[in-house]
Amino acid sequence: MNVLFVAAEVAPFVKTGGLADVAGALPAALRAAGHDVRVVMPRYRSLREQGVPMAGPIGASFLPVGVRAEEQRIWRATGSETPVYFLDIPAAFERAAVYGEPDDARRFILFARGVMDCLQHLREVDGWQPDVVHCHDWHAALVINYLKSYYAYTFGHIATVFTIHNLAYQGQVHPDVAQLAGLAEGGLVENGMGPGIANSFNIMARGILYADVVSTVSPTYAREILTTEYGERLDGLLRSKQDRVVGILNGIDTTVFDPQTDRQLAAPYGAGDMAGKAACKAALQQRCGLAVDPQRPVLGIVSRLVEQKGLDLLHKILPWLLRETDAQLVVLGSGQPYLQEAFLRHGEQHGDRVAVRIGFDAALAQQIYAGSDAFLMPSRFEPCGLGQLIALRYGTVPIVRATGGLVDTVREGLEGNGFVFHRYDPKDFGDAIWRALQCYRDPASWAVVRERGMREDHSWTTAARQYAGVYTWATQLIR
Repeated sequence: MNVLFVAAEVAPFVKTGGLADVAGALPAALRAAGHDVRVVMPRYRSLREQGVPMAGPIGASFLPVGVRAEEQRIWRATGSETPVYFLDIPAAFERAAVYGEPDDARRFILFARGVMDCLQHLREVDGWQPDVVHCHDWHAALVINYLKSYYAYTFGHIATVFTIHNLAYQGQVHPDVAQLAGLAEGGLVENGMGPGIANSFNIMARGILYADVVSTVSPTYAREILTTEYGERLDGLLRSKQDRVVGILNGIDTTVFDPQTDRQLAAPYGAGDMAGKAACKAALQQRCGLAVDPQRPVLGIVSRLVEQKGLDLLHKILPWLLRETDAQLVVLGSGQPYLQEAFLRHGEQHGDRVAVRIGFDAALAQQIYAGSDAFLMPSRFEPCGLGQLIALRYGTVPIVRATGGLVDTVREGLEGNGFVFHRYDPKDFGDAIWRALQCYRDPASWAVVRERGMREDHSWTTAARQYAGVYTWATQLIR
């Protein structure tokens, strides 16, 4: 199967979140299974500044956007086992930001136009064309719209899959943008879709509407987004296509996330020999200025400090945690100012119990996964979540809310691999932590829960096999 992946960020080239991990690891897993998968992404200024090795330009053109046309050149990564094409569109990506620019809609219209040009280049110059184009999140959604409309005569034989990584981010903009994209003729498909959607140009909605198959990053999230509670006002559109909506759980790169080989750790360890984890815990306590005490449980968090991730729940129960337990807390992340300030204040007042680092430090993140005893993910919603999968791999027992991919991967208690609460409520979260700490006090029971999680397979192999099935399904749907 020939597959073209389209994503705004791809690890290791550019990463702001989990989308990049998926777009970097899943193509490699699919190629290992025998599929010819190639990737296309923007050529951001950072790639040029970092000297990422690439050949080219191998193609050049002008891309229409409104009444203007912007220059594009196509480059290809060198030294990458997976073919990766970089779309060099200076008007859109010769800047520091990946997202968050006032003209993001125009930038990613140009990206979608550029992907169409890249498809033509691959067919005419390389003699290669995909059976399936797999687009990720709103930044790539218009590729599917173009394939099924203006380019249907040329590329109508190509099946399309659209993956929603987080439905909350939709690219919803002023309706005039539809004309800029050349997609205004015939009216807006968003009309009649509900408050806030009608009379707008919703880029993600276009991807959902025109895709042959829509996927999400966990089975539970695929069901949740069909409901009003989690559907972000697109639940009606999704329900209209629910027979073509599927959830496939993300994996992690088990060669990168491996406590036996991770060079950031104080000592290696594995499920068969856990001695090194104690050294990692002591090193984390020392680095963070906490009391170095092997008996005290360490709770870790690596997260955006926002309410979506449940950090408001942690903020509410932190006084109880400090008063009623002897647990230590390590927090790494950034986000909403009031949460940052609240956690920093606790860190200043309880320096031997609470360590807070604002920002992101890749090495410290690995050390938190390895050195903590338990990992907190009390998310309000969580499409998949990678933190709990990494924590399981590192023998750090997850404490999670039952939503999205968290409930698909974490099971409660001695027969499971972690601890789970259901209601989005501070007391329920505190009760889950209390159950985990009671288990921690029984080393034999804790070892059983911890080892069970470490031995689970959360690699990309299973997801790759499931996506291959989705690609076959999508190609059959258009015949």
